[in-house]
Amino acid sequence: MKKLVLALTAMAALTAPALAADMAPRYAKAPVAVAPAVSWTGCWISGGGGYGISRTDRYSRDGAAPFGTNVIGSTSGSDGWLATAGVGCDYQFSGRWVVGAFVDGTYSDIKGDHAWRVFGPGATFVGENKMDWSWAVGGRIGYLVNPSFLTYFNAGYTQAHTEAYNLRETVAAFGATGLQVPGRTFDGFFVGSGFEYQLDFLPGLFVKSEGRASWYDRGDSSLTCQFAGTQCAGAGVAPFNLANGGNIDSRRLTVYTAKTELVYRFNWGGPVVAKY
Repeated sequence: MKKLVLALTAMAALTAPALAADMAPRYAKAPVAVAPAVSWTGCWISGGGGYGISRTDRYSRDGAAPFGTNVIGSTSGSDGWLATAGVGCDYQFSGRWVVGAFVDGTYSDIKGDHAWRVFGPGATFVGENKMDWSWAVGGRIGYLVNPSFLTYFNAGYTQAHTEAYNLRETVAAFGATGLQVPGRTFDGFFVGSGFEYQLDFLPGLFVKSEGRASWYDRGDSSLTCQFAGTQCAGAGVAPFNLANGGNIDSRRLTVYTAKTELVYRFNWGGPVVAKY
């Protein structure tokens, strides 16, 4: 019996390697590849251009006593191109949400003819009003549709400036009147929305498109003389003495802009824990 057990043990030892060789090897399952995520947290600079239109609501009253009895309302429009640049910082949180703060400045050529009714001569004159610059500071909140595409809303404080312009006759000689509308800076607020997405040919480079509406507080302006003094005169009208009273004009400005910018993010490609 003992010899039989020894014989079977020896046979098992000899056949085990052969059986193992016939069995297919087992491999560990490879882990699923995870697409690298990137962070929107960090700072950026931008620059670009666009187009703007403005609406000016005006209410004029006589500057002489009894003041304000001759109220005339009118609305004028302007349009033109703009160039803009900005800087800001963002913070990504809760996976897909981004908040940030920014400041931007705009040089513009938004202009158009605006009519004025001057009470002294009892005539309507016209001049080219131009908004030449504006700036804004605000915040935004956005949602990541995917790791490289952000939609957002923004809002904040803004200022805009309109240049001084001279009035000219609308009939007859079409000449200068000697009357001037002074330049003015308007304070207001804005709201906007847009989207920003990554360009694949350069890390950190994005393109941003945004629409913005700005409403500015009403402000009074009084006509002045183009030259020194209060006795205004020109080819279009007889001398008009502002010392005896002139127009007081209350203006409210609304501006709509659409712009596209290139954005460079300084830290693009940094790690982030968020999963999409």
